[in-house]
Amino acid sequence: MKPRDLSPDECTKLLSSARYGRLAMSKDDQPYVIPMSYVYQGGKIYLHSRGGGRKVEYATLNPRVCFQVDLLEKERWASVLAYGSCRLSDSVEAKQRMFDAFTNKGLGGHGGKKFSREELERMPMTIWEIKIEEMTGREGIW
Repeated sequence: MKPRDLSPDECTKLLSSARYGRLAMSKDDQPYVIPMSYVYQGGKIYLHSRGGGRKVEYATLNPRVCFQVDLLEKERWASVLAYGSCRLSDSVEAKQRMFDAFTNKGLGGHGGKKFSREELERMPMTIWEIKIEEMTGREGIW
């Protein structure tokens, strides 16, 4: 079977159902790709990481990112690419939005625990909100 393009609804369904994807960034013509757990909700991809590091450095200098998810079943494959811009924050409000998105999807995150404002303030965490501007997908058989 020749690969076919996924419809926008099929792309959203795959993006909504996966738990892990790959975040691609670039700085000074140097690509960087890293696997991350995530949740998709309301047209945004939510990720979290600890404080700084290479990915935070890259995203701060170039907020344009691509996020990729895939599905591999027997001889069938499907893949979605979501292009957009990321916004990084360590605010309590951003942390709460991210935990709410994970909890609403039934993913729990940190054991599904509800955190107080004081606990969220103390968490050394960077929240990534990727606003999707373009999304494409394909599927096929190998």
